[in-house]
Parts: sequence; structure tokens; C-alpha cells
Amino acid sequence: MLPRRQRAITIAETAGAGTLVVVHPWVGTWLTGHVPEIESGPSPFALPPIAVLGSAGPPVLVVSDDEAEAAMATGCEVVAYPGFGIGPLDPVGAAARALAEVLDGTRVAIDAGTLPVALAAGLDWVDVGDELASARAVKDPDEVELIRAAISVCDEGQRAARAHAEAGITELELWAAVRGEMERAAGTRLPVVADLVTGLRTTEVGGPPSSRIIEDGDLVLCDLVPRVAGYWGDSCATFAVGEPSAAAREAHARARAVLVELVASIGPGTVAGDLDEMARARLEFPHHTGHGIGTGYHEEPRLVPGSTTVLEAGMVVAMEPGTYADAGVRVEQVVLVTTHGCEVLSGHDLGL
Repeated sequence: MLPRRQRAITIAETAGAGTLVVVHPWVGTWLTGHVPEIESGPSPFALPPIAVLGSAGPPVLVVSDDEAEAAMATGCEVVAYPGFGIGPLDPVGAAARALAEVLDGTRVAIDAGTLPVALAAGLDWVDVGDELASARAVKDPDEVELIRAAISVCDEGQRAARAHAEAGITELELWAAVRGEMERAAGTRLPVVADLVTGLRTTEVGGPPSSRIIEDGDLVLCDLVPRVAGYWGDSCATFAVGEPSAAAREAHARARAVLVELVASIGPGTVAGDLDEMARARLEFPHHTGHGIGTGYHEEPRLVPGSTTVLEAGMVVAMEPGTYADAGVRVEQVVLVTTHGCEVLSGHDLGL
């Protein structure tokens, strides 16, 4: 059994349940390796895949017929119900009936924040959502390799941003080149969360690309978060088109120095809140200092004020200090916490 599955079963058993039932796509991917479609949003024909994990045998995936083939490719057992078709739309009822085939009426552990009430109503359940969030923070070796692959796609996107950014084009035109290069590198269409802002828009922290025309001397703040094979990468760089202002140079130097200090300070035993405090002593910014990534693009550990989370080897943390007063600047690197410190996974250029 994969280590993460064993951790999940231990959580369920400690809570007095022998079976774990989850619907959240991030947790389902973490347990099963199944990667559901998310770019189109909620489906009118099916619920998100339901993952059922017991102490013996492979996980069971309860999915619509439309996802059955992909679900079986994971090695999980599959129980399917009608999906897209010409019959009545009843995804909740169909999924509930299929789930009932899998469960034997014993107590189950769930993430109460994401399991639909219509499914939970027929179950004897206990909530283990917080425990699952903590368990997902430490990555198994195969997860680290998947994150590396996603970050390499980030690197390609950042390289494309620098190569294509020029005065006279719009942010949307630049974004089209960046996204196209990431999808070329990945060999498939990608769900992507992103900030791509230029000029004075950088002082607004972030936002989607717009029709604003890039001007000579502008800063470009490019934060790329693609999902590749179920795992998210993350990267951010701020660079200039043409000659940056003195204020931009000063802001960038301060943010870069704080990032260097964070990377040097991270390791097993480091307290997340201490890293956040270190960054805020040098910079003022309205967001977290850092966060975990994996099957979710924001996971534990979170580097935020007052966090008492102690970092462990195997955690993957994106650190992204910034400053947004006269010139908006954010720089980011993803690191793997190791037994003696950390390994920087990001390979993109952080220069101005």
C-alpha cells in the first residue's frame, strides 16, 4: 500500500472508522491517482469522483460511465453509474445508489466540508478533514517527482514570458504565448491559475491578463500555477520590459533578498510562522509568505502569521514574498524540505 494510503487509513481507524470516503478532487487524486476534469467546472451529469479506501485491497472509485475507463487505468476498482445520456439528470441519486453498493453500513471517515449532504445523510460518519489536510502535507517520493514535472512546465512558461514580452502587445497576447508554451511542454491542455499584470497593475498584487498594452519600462508580474497529471506547479517572477525605474530596482532587490533568506532558513523543525515573521520584518505585503503545493495549489503548510506548523522532510513549499507600494514585485521559488535543509525545485530566472 502506498504510504499516503496507509496514513489515510490510520487516520480513519484512529477516528473509529474502518473506511474512508472522500469527494474532494484534490484528496481523491492524492489517494487514487485519478485526475478528473476540472477546467469545465461542475458537471451536470455526474458528481466528482468518490474515492473509497479500506484497510484491504485497492481503493474503489465511484464514477459516472464517462470516467470509468480512465478510473480503471489507475488500478482502482471501479463502480460506475449512468452519466451523459438521454435519460433524466439524477447525478446525486445515481452516485448515492452506486456508493451504497460499495459500503457495508459500517462507520466511515469523511471530509465533512466537501462530502455532499445528500451522500452523507445515509452514512454513519466521523469528520477527519483536518487530519487529511495535515497528512497530505508530507509528500511521497512519487508525488515529489510529479511536482518536479509540473514545475518544469512552470519554468517553460516563465521562459516564454520573458521571450515574448515587449512594448506594444497586450497582456492577453503575452498570456496566449505563455499558456501555449506551457501546454506544448506538457503535451496536453492544462488547467492554469495565473496572475499576469503589467505596469501600475502590478501594485494591485495580481489579476488575470487584460487588454492593457505593455509599455517600455513596465514591470511584468507573472505568477503561473499549472496542473500537470494531477499535481500543481507554482512559480512567480517579476521582470522589466526595457529599462526599469529606480523604484522598481530597489523593490525587486528587497524582495529577492528576502526570498534568499527564506530559502536559507527553511528545513525540518522550522516553524512556519517564524518564516512568515522573518519576511514581514523586511517587506509589507497582504498575502501569505508561502504555502504547500501538491494535488492542491494551496495546501498545508501555510507560512502565515502565528502558524505553529513545524516543517518536516518531504513537505513542498512555495515561498513568494513581495512588495507592492511604488512598484509591484513578487518573486517565488518552490522548495522540497529535506533532512538537512531544502532543495530548490524551481529553475526559472528571477532576475529583473
